[in-house]
Amino acid sequence: MSANRKLTEHIQAKDASGNLRLILVYQDFDDIDLPHGVSLRPSAKYFETTDHLKINWLNEKQFEIEATGEILNRVQPAQSE
Repeated sequence: MSANRKLTEHIQAKDASGNLRLILVYQDFDDIDLPHGVSLRPSAKYFETTDHLKINWLNEKQFEIEATGEILNRVQPAQSE
């Protein structure tokens, strides 16, 4: 069984100063050998900023930069009319 990591999502978030940060969400997919071939099974998710700082997921709206403890708040996408 081996893992394949794929970029699955981009999340916009703001720090306490209002600076916009982009969080990249990666997910591992494990190769599972089945009688009829190989299947991919979703596994762990990893979060990091575009400058490669590791991010901890706190909840749907908040994230933490692991190295500094700084909290980032998710920016809700604009509603289409």
